Amino acid sequence: MPRLSPLGSSRPDARTTAERGQSRRGRLVAMVLAVVLLGAACGDSGGTDGTAGTSDTTAGDGTAEATEVRIAYVPATTGLLLHVAEQQGYFEENGLDVTLTPAANISEIPPTLGRQFEISLGTATDLIRAANGGLDVVQVQGNTNSTEDNPFVQLIVGKDSGIEDVSGLEGKRVASPTLTGVIHVATLYWAQQEGVDPSSIEGVQVPPPNLPDQLNAGQADAVEALEPFASQLLAAGHESLGDPFAAIRLPLATNFWIANGEWAGENGDVVEGFRTSLEQALEFVEENEPEARTILQGYTDMPPQVAERVPLPTFNLEIWPDDLATWIDVLEEMGEDIGDVEADQLVLDAGE
Repeated sequence: MPRLSPLGSSRPDARTTAERGQSRRGRLVAMVLAVVLLGAACGDSGGTDGTAGTSDTTAGDGTAEATEVRIAYVPATTGLLLHVAEQQGYFEENGLDVTLTPAANISEIPPTLGRQFEISLGTATDLIRAANGGLDVVQVQGNTNSTEDNPFVQLIVGKDSGIEDVSGLEGKRVASPTLTGVIHVATLYWAQQEGVDPSSIEGVQVPPPNLPDQLNAGQADAVEALEPFASQLLAAGHESLGDPFAAIRLPLATNFWIANGEWAGENGDVVEGFRTSLEQALEFVEENEPEARTILQGYTDMPPQVAERVPLPTFNLEIWPDDLATWIDVLEEMGEDIGDVEADQLVLDAGE
């Protein structure tokens, strides 16, 4: 399998949602007709496993049909490039017909890749555990990093909690967006480095929008808060103990895009189109931040005044195998059995 590298492309003019919807419906009708005619002539060659089609099909005018790609994401700032690419027409320009589906917990998605979804947002702990469980899942694209200047998450305690540092979490209750993802693992690892038994910390899974209520009501002693909730809590007088990822290293990849390994290997052009689309989207965000924030507000339902000022993640589309190796070490140091999983097995183009 050849190593996949980003391709440059010009950006088309933005189109309205209605125009894109009409175009997509027209393509879908053409695809159905093409399949029916092909089946009548030589038999149906389609698969029966429910996976999306490949880009080998051509329309009646000889042009390649767009490939259907189903993508799971979290409706937060981490999905900004995905929605910019969709609304600016980059996916369509690169031969992809995407369906975007929000997921409450991306840790549950890996087993569905290659069947229900082609691509999903994922994290290092999800990827490593999936591989250890025998799933064929690989990273195909980077997404966000946590940096010293722009922390991806903050561990925030109540203003009257009396907790001054992470060592004060022993015996406390910590609310997290997900208890199996990198954020909570980083918090537990940080506490362990400061002499706290991670098992003494009670974790509770809470949807990010509900984290402020948990802290304000005293239902949690600390919360692992993403934006815009971190800024809201700090503005209310609560205190940040810092970025849990800093206990591992910075910068550090916090989430990225993953896919079923066999599907990704057989659909290199689709993966390449996805990568190119996100690179175009990143360029758009850098050059058109106000419009990008309007898109952010639209798919997250943030109040406009929040979307206008919420810190955006540090996007980095590179694949960092060294980060995966670091996370393997973290999990092993915390006593988790991850078998013989190797970092270079977890990325699409490793060893090719």
